[in-house]
Amino acid sequence: MKFTAIEDLLPGMKLGRDIQSPVVSFSLKKGVFLTDDDIAHLKEKGYLGAYIFEPWTEDITVDAPISQRTFNEAVKAVGDVDVDRLLGSAAAIVKDVSSMKSPYIDLMDLRCYEDYTLRHSVNVAVFAVLVAKYMGFSDEDLLNTAIAGICHDLGKLKISPDIINKPGRLTDEEFEEIKKHPKYSFDALYGKTEVSATIRQAILCHHENENGSGYPLGKKGKEIPVMAKILHAVDVYDALISKRPYKQPHTPAEAFEYLTGGRWILFDHEVVNAMRNVIPTYPVATDVYLSTGEIAVVKAQTEDPLRPVVRILGSGTDINLSDVRYMDILIESTGFAATEHKGVQELNENRLKEPLEPRKIMLVDESVVALQATKSALSKGNYKLITLQSGFAAIKYIKEKGAPNLIIIDVDMETMDGMTAVTKIREMGFKGIPVIFLTANTRESIVKKCIALGAKDFIVKPALPVYLQERVAVALDASLER
Repeated sequence: MKFTAIEDLLPGMKLGRDIQSPVVSFSLKKGVFLTDDDIAHLKEKGYLGAYIFEPWTEDITVDAPISQRTFNEAVKAVGDVDVDRLLGSAAAIVKDVSSMKSPYIDLMDLRCYEDYTLRHSVNVAVFAVLVAKYMGFSDEDLLNTAIAGICHDLGKLKISPDIINKPGRLTDEEFEEIKKHPKYSFDALYGKTEVSATIRQAILCHHENENGSGYPLGKKGKEIPVMAKILHAVDVYDALISKRPYKQPHTPAEAFEYLTGGRWILFDHEVVNAMRNVIPTYPVATDVYLSTGEIAVVKAQTEDPLRPVVRILGSGTDINLSDVRYMDILIESTGFAATEHKGVQELNENRLKEPLEPRKIMLVDESVVALQATKSALSKGNYKLITLQSGFAAIKYIKEKGAPNLIIIDVDMETMDGMTAVTKIREMGFKGIPVIFLTANTRESIVKKCIALGAKDFIVKPALPVYLQERVAVALDASLER
């Protein structure tokens, strides 16, 4: 079978896996032939796609990491906020994950808008347990991780669905309410003696960033529990690959590009590296486009997470991309998720509406190559990009033409370094311009100086395109007039 994007489903296609929700009264059984009404319903409810039987992929199968019974009971327990049942579900998740035949999670989750938050909590628990297992956690800590994962977003159930699913940008008040959900989750477990302080701390800190820019406590680095670091990374990953009323999904490859770009800044690098080894970049049964111009479907994983075994569409030839004979063949893109995005708003629960007028972004870098790379990464956004090669030019531009909506500036420039330039711009009275510093220098002293200047973000060069795009989206959203 093959995973087929919702836009490519056609009447008469034979379903390869059940589609059902424990909370929505709709289901389609494996083996049925899709109708126009079925496809219309799947589109309306926000499903990403479906597994379809095709003659040339009959031997390609995917296994769920946990049983349908475990999954359904866990989803219902989250919805009922029944902590006792959640503890039982966490134990069942650990048992199922520990007995998996494969060390990878390949299955694309089939979920709709209505059950997103509930299924997301279970997915995070499953992902977190698999990552923790890879990192060598004890059996007791695996269970604690599962409990933390399945309970991490209980606090969101206290927040109005109108805010959770709001298509547009959140107001300051709405965003402040969203930021309370880790504390709400923490409080929901108060007095439950079966839930240790370790679990509650992990839940409380699952939105803390490595550089201290997260919430609700602003912890950083070693101050953040390892379990919370795992929850943070897999939480963002699952949000990235999900379709929501206010955003299109990213592919797993794009999600990993974002996570990789955010190592040491937002995410723990060891956690991200562990994720790459247990959550495939290219899931089995999904389409990939090869550098040869051919389309293939992923048949199996190999020890190299970026080089799976693929089957060429048409010829039916299987190629192990990790084999030295095929090292010149690259996967250029995947075909099961939308390629146009307006920003991964779920990252910080901060939603964007594209403004009618392009946002002005000033790019400042002495290196023409680096300047062009940054410009290229942002070229598809609704931005007016101003490229300058010195801090002096940036100051002159602002004096003569006014302030941009965002400054992205290199720290390490010879004639005037980025921090000096930003200091002078602040002294000119332009204190509210958000600034993102780019640098190849990751010394803590440099980071602290940038933060002291009110930096909105700090990105290590070379910046991966997806990571840069989304950090810019977040920085601009925080600077919009409310």
